[in-house]
Amino acid sequence: MQKWHFIEDELTEVEQRIQQIIESAGPEIKGVGTYVFNGAGKRMRPTLFLLASYHSQSSLFPYIDAAAAMEIIHTASLLHDDVIDQASMRRGKETVNIKWDNKISVLYGDYLLSQALRLLVSYQDWRLMEIFVEIVRNMAEGEIEQAFADTSLTDLEERYFEWIGKKSASFFAGCCQAGSLLSGGDSDEQDNWIKYGYNLGMAFQLIDDLLDYTGKVKLTGKPVYGDLNNRIITLPLIRGINSNHQDSSIYRLLDHKKVSDNQLSMVVQAVLESDGPEYTYRKASEYALRADDVIKNFRGMNDDLKEALKELTRVVLNRKN
Repeated sequence: MQKWHFIEDELTEVEQRIQQIIESAGPEIKGVGTYVFNGAGKRMRPTLFLLASYHSQSSLFPYIDAAAAMEIIHTASLLHDDVIDQASMRRGKETVNIKWDNKISVLYGDYLLSQALRLLVSYQDWRLMEIFVEIVRNMAEGEIEQAFADTSLTDLEERYFEWIGKKSASFFAGCCQAGSLLSGGDSDEQDNWIKYGYNLGMAFQLIDDLLDYTGKVKLTGKPVYGDLNNRIITLPLIRGINSNHQDSSIYRLLDHKKVSDNQLSMVVQAVLESDGPEYTYRKASEYALRADDVIKNFRGMNDDLKEALKELTRVVLNRKN
């Protein structure tokens, strides 16, 4: 049993709330929604939000809509990402852009964003809205900056950490801050939750980028080397490039949109033979340790919640999917 079992009922309520939103729509929207949410999502963002909202004497049920909104925003971003990346598989099945088309994937992502905003507006809390405006802005900025990345940049590794900080880490941090805010946490508590979420999000994305090279399709639910196929520059690739900086063939391959499987295999081999995988995991471990260190700064946090946060850090660091 997971250490955060004490929010299990609330997470079930989140799933039911999302299903209610899907069921209330027309048949076309309902059909796509049922397909999208009937998958093996990790639900990390609502989990973080509910943990940050948790007080043993208080009910979490008033926060179910906000938790659902976080998962809906995340799912909307995945639908848009799959179009940009021309992805064919996610969570072990065809992406919406393959099963239907790019138009449906983009439009359904937009629809989900509107539903998430509707849920958040119901709280009539401008501070909550500001957090989520920042989440969406940071995600968009990080994606755009990464899309413009050039392998010739001298500060490529530094820029990479900025990108994932804006994308995954800021989202995790925002979920944590929102939960603390709505449950009455003061500025010090919110700051600690932001730090915990940010460091956990950095570790999460580093492991995600590592699994693109070392993971197994049956576990990750998506093809390996997907980032490489889409020329998405991640830390394992950066380290592979740096270790082969005198081999111009790698740069030439990365500069071409269309290359053969054999050519891509050359780049993969260069990455796997470099310190990229080990270095990426080491960096993820460093961020996970920072997240654990933040837990010590929370005043008055009960032991169950502390243990839940520690286990969540371990789960993120050791995940295979």
